[in-house]
Amino acid sequence: MSDPSQAVCNIFLVGAPKCATSSLHLYLRRHPGVFMCSPKEPHFFSTDLPGLAEVKTSKDYEALFEDAPEGALRGEASAFYLRSEVAAQNIHAMNPDAKIVLSLRDPVAASISLYHQLRDGFREDQTRFAASWDLQEGRAKGENLPPYAPEPEQLQELSLYSYTDQGARYFDVFGRDRVLVLRFERIKADPDSVITELLDFLDLPPPPEPLAITEHNQRRESRIPGLTQFLASPPKPLRPLIAPTKRALNALGIKPSEIMMKYLSRKAGPGKDRAVDTETQARVRAAFMPDMLRLEELLDWDLSAWKG
Repeated sequence: MSDPSQAVCNIFLVGAPKCATSSLHLYLRRHPGVFMCSPKEPHFFSTDLPGLAEVKTSKDYEALFEDAPEGALRGEASAFYLRSEVAAQNIHAMNPDAKIVLSLRDPVAASISLYHQLRDGFREDQTRFAASWDLQEGRAKGENLPPYAPEPEQLQELSLYSYTDQGARYFDVFGRDRVLVLRFERIKADPDSVITELLDFLDLPPPPEPLAITEHNQRRESRIPGLTQFLASPPKPLRPLIAPTKRALNALGIKPSEIMMKYLSRKAGPGKDRAVDTETQARVRAAFMPDMLRLEELLDWDLSAWKG
């Protein structure tokens, strides 16, 4: 086995999105034995999802870790690596001894949460989750995309949260002993046991000062719904200007979605995540049911709570 201190990156939090990857990242970033790079999600290895890439060259990727202290483990947290069909192989080619952490969540709740994040970040123009869900088939063909959709695969909730084949891909490439699978609901309900399992998996000692897994990227809601809708879905004459304007600002290091989320949205009040009607939730849950049954076999988990 190679010396972990010599690898460009040792730890990969590969998603899924909206499944506590950010909370796990924040915990590890605060651990003195770990250096987590910035940006948090370089998405360098998911070359089949080019719209997400923050870093495009090996030289630039290696530069993300130049400030890592000697002997520290190096990590990153690109939440769409799990969905990528090539990230596992690409990571393995760089470091076959890497350790992979993925976290999974009730796919219905995760889909709704992702919809709201995209909506808040002006990458979704539908005002209702049900409408967005029903557009997936057409959007996979390039139809009915929002004015700004840098990576259309983000809008494919059914494929994003059908976990079985995605998890199996990492097992096949790295072996089960190098892949830790966590459950979002357990991270929230029993964070201390999750911390113990995570540190054991990474061969890390407990930090000198106890650290907690804290909730991050909480659900937000628009401060001015009318303005939010205008920015997410402007009049047709203005739509051709949206994507190039945002790309130009991103190139300058200005993230319009982050600015808009900070100033035009706020933390959602209690119950906002449950705003999707029960009929829609039942329909979405039925779509995920075949994958949940397969996932129970793959992981030997009881997913009764997910199945409703």
